[in-house]
This record gives sequence, C-alpha cells and structure tokens, in this order.
Amino acid sequence: MKIHSVEINNYRSCIQTKFDLPNNLMALIGANGVGKSNILYGLQMFSKSERNRRFYSEQSKEDLLNTNINLVAEFEDKIIFIRAKFYYQTDERNNDDIYITELKYRIQGQNSRKWNSVNPVIFEFIEYLKKRHLTEYPKEFQSEKSKFSIRLVRSLSNISYYSATQFSDPSKCPISIELDDFRISHRTRTNRTHQQFIFDLYRAFKSQEPSFTLFLNTVGQDGLGLIDNIEFRDHEIPSSSYKVRAGGQIQQIENSKTIVVPSIIIDGLRLSPNQLSEGTFKTLALVFYILNDVNEFLLIEEPEVCVHHGLLNSILQLIKQQSRHKQIIISTHSDYVLDMLEPENILLVHKLTDRGTKANAISNVLSKNDYRVLKEYLEQEGNLGEYWKEGGFDDE
Repeated sequence: MKIHSVEINNYRSCIQTKFDLPNNLMALIGANGVGKSNILYGLQMFSKSERNRRFYSEQSKEDLLNTNINLVAEFEDKIIFIRAKFYYQTDERNNDDIYITELKYRIQGQNSRKWNSVNPVIFEFIEYLKKRHLTEYPKEFQSEKSKFSIRLVRSLSNISYYSATQFSDPSKCPISIELDDFRISHRTRTNRTHQQFIFDLYRAFKSQEPSFTLFLNTVGQDGLGLIDNIEFRDHEIPSSSYKVRAGGQIQQIENSKTIVVPSIIIDGLRLSPNQLSEGTFKTLALVFYILNDVNEFLLIEEPEVCVHHGLLNSILQLIKQQSRHKQIIISTHSDYVLDMLEPENILLVHKLTDRGTKANAISNVLSKNDYRVLKEYLEQEGNLGEYWKEGGFDDE
C-alpha cells in the first residue's frame, strides 16, 4: 500500500490536520508542542486496531474518545478512499487502547459513490490468523469482498512506530531471555520492548536470514565499526509443573525451557547488552529494525536522539535506502538531518490556537519565487538545515 494523503480529525492537537505524502520519505519539522508526535500517534492507530481491539457495547461509545482518520491510498493497483473511526481510551502512560474500529472504503471508478463497510469481526479474525499462522479463510470469509477487506485491513495494520526514547536506555535490557516453544515466556515479560529486540535478534540469528548478515556487516568492523560480533548461547533447562486431576490426583508434567544469553563482542570484550552505551545500543536497534522490519510503513521519531553525527549519517543513509521499498515518516529537531534531505521531503508543522496542528509542504507555504530562491540557495551556497537553523521557516 502507498498512502498519498492523510486527514486526521479530532485527535489531540490534530483538530483537522491534512497533508499529502508525495514521496516515500517525509520528515516532520517544527517547534516543540506543535503536534509532530500526535501525527505519528494518530497514524499508529491503524496498527493497533487488530492487535488491541476489544468487544465493547454500542451503548458505551459515548464514554470513549473518538477520532476520524481519512486516507487516500494506492492498493492493489487501485486508488482507494478510506474512512476510519476509532473509539479508544488513553491510559496513564499516554497509550491509546482501541475498543472499536469502524472502517469503510470506496474504490475509484467502481461505484465511486458507494462506501463499503468492513465487518468488525475481521479485526479479530486477522489477529487469530497471525496467532495460528493460518493462510486459509473459513467459509464466512470466502466472498471476494471479505477477502479484499481482510487484505486491506492487514495492509493498513503494517505500520511500525519507533519512539525517540524507545532504545535510549540500555540498562533496561535483560542479560538473558527465557523462551517456551521459541516464544518469550509469559513468566518473564518485563521491559517488553528490550526483550522483544533481543528475541528478534536471536530469531534472525537462528534463521540465518540474509538481512541479519547484512545487519552484522553494517554495524561490524567493515561497516560502522560499532561492534565485532553478536553471539548467543542457548541453555536447555529441564523444568516441571503440576496439574491436579479429578479425584485429587496430582500429575507432574515434565518439560523444558530455553535460556538465551546474548553477548556483544567489542574490542575482544564480551559484554551484555545492558553494558552498552546509549548511542551504541540505540544505533544497533534502529539499524536492525530499519533493515529487518517487513512492514510497509515506518514511523520514526527523532532518530538523532542519543546518536552522534557520524552514526546518525549512517542511519539516515539506511533510512533513505529503505524508502525505495517502503514509506517512512520521521520527525526531527536536527538541522543535521535536514542537511541530508531535499525540500520535497519536508513537511512544516505548526499549531494555530483555534485550528490546531497544521502540516504543509514547503512548496505550498512559499511563493513560487521564494521557493525558487530557496532552491538556488541550496544549489549554490547552503543547505536546508542551515536555512532552518537561521530562521528561514520561522514566518511560515
């Protein structure tokens, strides 16, 4: 799926925020508090619909927050118009828990005035498909309309979000992970983000995927020079549990668990992940996911946090490279990041007191003459980051 335009209504500061995505790589820039993160959070709702959806009575809708997001996208060689309404609550950690998603679409040129509603059960069914690793649909989803709706919802959910501080504290990373049947044990699900990163590394290591080799070459001595190698040691440990059967008989169940111990080799030293510096740990995580994330849409908040310019340059080069195959939106406060982008990749974000967050392409806020002057400036004497740092967009 390729998203061409976005409209976010009634989401935090995004009262009515509309913008186009003309290129696969776009950067949101603007002052603190204008709504850059809210734009990313809003788009992330599509990935939460099938993962967190809960059955909720229609009568309780009035007790929930609601947000409308409209998209124009290219999907399966068709231009499709999408209207989504999310009913949700925001918890104390500022996370949105979605209870109800109402989704409808129409296809350009095919009964163009008719909107097709997506059966809400499909959101639950997609989660079931993922957990069971199924590819066949049951009878109730065998119609072409149902199959199209399933493919559409799965594509819309292929959004990954990486926050500015998600990987900035390596001390939260466990020195080992416990697996049951090659899954993270429910008994040890603490610091989920860091656990998941180590597990994803381990899974790629065990499968010997080409992308993992590419990752090692990128961060190793022939690339960024961050590390020498990454190694994993597996330890099979027998364990037992008990089940009380009818009549009071106790049955002992023998099984085993796997303890995985990761090691990062740097200058010949074997280190645990939590011993790495903030910049090294975040760079390893970002590079790994930029190269290995199979989703079609990546949202990356402030990739410059905790990363010095040399490593940031490499991360941005990877982001630009991967944007040939998928859509990526980043937010940034770094003039150094802007130095590596073109005006066509920038959305200027600001907030109006009565109209909320607005996002505009540079070409839409500058006059034709001013835009031509900017292009000449960039070609002859300066760069975009310097122009921004000197206040070039302050009046826009």
